[in-house]
Amino acid sequence: MKKLLLLTILLHSIFGFSQEIWNYLPIEITDNYHGAICPIDENTVHVVSDYGKFYKTTDGGESWTQFDSGVNEFFFDLTFDSPNNGYAVGDKGKILKTSNAGQTWSALNSGTTEALLSIDVNASNSIWGVGYNGTILHSTDGGNSWVLNVSLTTENLNDIKFKNENVGYIAGSNGSLFFTENAGADWTQIAIPTNNDLSSISVTDSNVYLLSGYNGVGWDEYTFEGEQVYKTNDNENWDQFYIENFLTGAADMYFFNDELGYMITSNALVCDCCYVLIDKTTDGGNTWTESLNEETDAANCHANVGSANIVFPLEDVGYVLLGPNILKTPYETAAVEDFDNGKTFSIYPNPTINGKFNLQFNISDIEGISIEILDINGRMLFAQTKLKENNSISIPNISEGIYFVNLVKNGKIMMSRKLIKGH
Repeated sequence: MKKLLLLTILLHSIFGFSQEIWNYLPIEITDNYHGAICPIDENTVHVVSDYGKFYKTTDGGESWTQFDSGVNEFFFDLTFDSPNNGYAVGDKGKILKTSNAGQTWSALNSGTTEALLSIDVNASNSIWGVGYNGTILHSTDGGNSWVLNVSLTTENLNDIKFKNENVGYIAGSNGSLFFTENAGADWTQIAIPTNNDLSSISVTDSNVYLLSGYNGVGWDEYTFEGEQVYKTNDNENWDQFYIENFLTGAADMYFFNDELGYMITSNALVCDCCYVLIDKTTDGGNTWTESLNEETDAANCHANVGSANIVFPLEDVGYVLLGPNILKTPYETAAVEDFDNGKTFSIYPNPTINGKFNLQFNISDIEGISIEILDINGRMLFAQTKLKENNSISIPNISEGIYFVNLVKNGKIMMSRKLIKGH
């Protein structure tokens, strides 16, 4: 399941991108299977990953800065109440906060050791978190202190979302759904026509959408497979939509407004085949069409079974955190028709010998083409503009590990190759 990022135009031509143009950003997040992604706007995006590592981009994902909190636990959700103030929640009651736009993260005392799965903000300094065994946390001082409430239910609580300062929802296992209209002073249980686990609440202007299915699929207890979407505009009457286009259930769902929504699934199968699928609705969930259909073999697999996070800061700009990889739409690469299924250039030896390797072009027209070498966090380490058909390149001062050689023309990445520096 854990595979290396292969950002290539081959995905565009072979793996069946349709409608939206989804592509993988030049970053691989090591040892991540959960995490969350939180855009501040279309260009500034924060990511929390397992083992307390954070990533930030201010240029729409072209380059990334990494921050390490030193808290070695799984992390599941991330939110910001301003460009500077952000909160992340994870296993064993961990809550981290930044007050400087993600440059540093500090641990808060939550008062619980239960896994915290979701966090949201309903007003200035009013932060809510929910998690296992009916855990509800509320802070009214920006996270400095927390009030713990475990009296509402004993079910695991999977998601919390507020529509505004007063109206909010909590979804949990075995059909547990709670509603407040007085800023969380009281929570009322809502009847829903399913006993399945609930996850991924989307609250729009007129509707509430819920992803319904089963917790604990895949390789650990924190994964999810959704089989139905439930929709209401009055908390009493529910429309139900079965997820029919996916071979396995949806890992996450996001509605941008009353009509526009997305869901994502991925899986790696014993047939040596792998897929990542994103579906889209423009009629409030009545019908769904493919937004992304990526099918690969196991060697090029991007699946992260049962865990994903999809969010849209704008109607036509979206991000997905999928284990070690991040997808973005639109993320367009140039001149698809000019390149022949990944044979445009080759790198050898790979792994390199003392940081030295050859780059050979297999096309005659290389006018205006340059290369850049990035580490797995998107930091550029090397660039060269004047290229020949055969090029000898030396980068001896970089550490052993995985890098990416990007082929660039007119400011856009056309192809990429994984580069390994060995001993």
